[in-house]
Amino acid sequence: MTIDTQNINQVIKEVYNGTINAVKKVIPLEPNIGAPQLINPPLKVEFGVTIGFTGDLKGELVLQAEKGFMSEIGKVMFGMPLSDDMLDSFAGELGNMIAGSLSTYLAEKKMKTEITHPIILKGDARLSGFKRALLVEIAYLTDKKLTLHLLLNQ
Repeated sequence: MTIDTQNINQVIKEVYNGTINAVKKVIPLEPNIGAPQLINPPLKVEFGVTIGFTGDLKGELVLQAEKGFMSEIGKVMFGMPLSDDMLDSFAGELGNMIAGSLSTYLAEKKMKTEITHPIILKGDARLSGFKRALLVEIAYLTDKKLTLHLLLNQ
């Protein structure tokens, strides 16, 4: 499937639905999904991970959360709090799990994608150079949030 401007809205809808599906599968916490919002560059990230997509879909998935909440997710998933290098490694693996699940979902929708290796973002990272960006905030019972950014180059 090649993506043109006529069906980009359908693609965005499928990527959004697939991302929410992936987050619900991977993170064993009850999410409260916010409404998607369009954003403009640059995207500022203090702590997170980015995974690129190639193939029919070109862009990136960026997961962003406070370090403390990312550690809480790790504790829920693996039974122990994570810090420093282990937290960075976990953030990358969490990104891989969500992006891999999204890629599988898109394959079921006849979209061929491959994911790149995760890149950890720390400090005052600023991302730009994307054509479209969708932001979705996912809140959890702990009053913490995971922010998803879908950066599309189409």
